[in-house]
Amino acid sequence: MTSAIDPTAHTSTASTPTASGHRDGETACGGCGTSRRAFLGRGAVIGAVGVATTVGLTGCTEDLQAEASAPSQHPGGSPTPALPAADLPVGGQASVTIGGRTLLLHRESEDTVRAFSAVCTHQGCTVAPGQNRGQPTFACPCHGSHFDVATGVPYGGPAQKPLTEFTASVDGDMLMVTI
Repeated sequence: MTSAIDPTAHTSTASTPTASGHRDGETACGGCGTSRRAFLGRGAVIGAVGVATTVGLTGCTEDLQAEASAPSQHPGGSPTPALPAADLPVGGQASVTIGGRTLLLHRESEDTVRAFSAVCTHQGCTVAPGQNRGQPTFACPCHGSHFDVATGVPYGGPAQKPLTEFTASVDGDMLMVTI
């Protein structure tokens, strides 16, 4: 014959009565309510969740502040060769690195080129030339933001601010960007 064992049954006789006259884990009503130990344990868990949430929200706040402070126009410097004009046909996009900065170029016409920072204004991921519904775009692989290649304005995803624009020009057979 087998006997069933009740895993919730308290069979230990080793606990000693507390100052209130009850054994550890018991309550005054014989176990009908939450023990002090369980109550304090739950409080510790709730406190830990609160701290983790606060830390997580702090990170989001910093990202929002960074997005809010992203300049819409680079202040300037000196014109720097970016790419031979023959390497970027009209209507094309390219990613180039100049002076340690990754920039996105869009050739609007024979005489007009646009340049933007490749740093996404949402959370700082690197944006790259791509396609969205058959149209050229600057796309962020991290959270799906898309930016217009002619203006740098976001039109999809979580980014709210346009990419920082750099002054660019076509100078003979070279595309120039002011860095």
